[in-house]
Amino acid sequence: RIKPDFAMAHYNLAIALAQTGKTQEAIEHYEQVLRIEPDNAAAHNNLGTVLAHMGKIEEAIGHCEQALRIKPDYVEARNNLGNALAQMGRVPEAIVQYQQALRIKPDFTPAQNALARLQARP
Repeated sequence: RIKPDFAMAHYNLAIALAQTGKTQEAIEHYEQVLRIEPDNAAAHNNLGTVLAHMGKIEEAIGHCEQALRIKPDYVEARNNLGNALAQMGRVPEAIVQYQQALRIKPDFTPAQNALARLQARP
């Protein structure tokens, strides 16, 4: 209320809201961050994650891709994009994202696990 254009306050509130299951409110605050700072890769990535959990996969993919346009080596965004693509059944594309995440950070366990699960599928 004191400083409505304070992006970090909206960002932190969005994280807290998402963690407590208040996803619609979290989305509103991530969107506020992006109105203030359109190139905030973390906000795009986190918004993508919340949207994916709500089943809004196409929107989630768009935000993860935007995070990667801003910061191509953002390993968490690569992983989250892979997750969203896998949810849509776009397995070959998901595998590429996990592999790219592992090229950036070879010991990134979430991508290792996701890639192993997808490659083990018949």
